[in-house]
Amino acid sequence: MRCTENYARQDLSVRAMPKKTHRVMPMNQRIVLEALRRRGHSTIGAVADELDKSRDATKHVFITLIRQGYIEQTRKSEAKKGNGRAPAIYRWTGKTFPSSAEITSKVEQEARAVSEAITVLFAAMHAMCRIGRLAA
Repeated sequence: MRCTENYARQDLSVRAMPKKTHRVMPMNQRIVLEALRRRGHSTIGAVADELDKSRDATKHVFITLIRQGYIEQTRKSEAKKGNGRAPAIYRWTGKTFPSSAEITSKVEQEARAVSEAITVLFAAMHAMCRIGRLAA
C-alpha cells in the first residue's frame, strides 16, 4: 500500500484542531522596543550599550522584532566603523506593544504575596516552638 493511499483513507474531520495560544512578548523584547522608542533612530550597538547587553543577544532580539513588524531598517549610517560596513540604523514602526512595567508590577505583586506567606509561616513555626517548650 502506498503512503498516499494510506493518507487518503484517514478521516481528517475527526482530528483535533491545533490549540491557539496567546504568546506573551518576552521582557527582553519589550525592553529593546522601549529603548528604541526613546532613542528614535539607533543602531544595534547603541541599544546594546544602553541596555548593557551583548551585541549578539541584542541583534537576535532585533531580528525577531523585525520579523514581527515592530522594527524596520531605515538606512545605513554615514559613519563607518573601522574598515567594515557602516552599521544599519533601525527605528520603531509604531506598532503597539505591552509595556515592561506590566511584567514588573506582576512580579512585585507575586513577591509581596510570597513574602506575606513566609511571614505567616515563620510566626506559626515560632508559636509551635514556644508551645512545644512549655509542654516539655
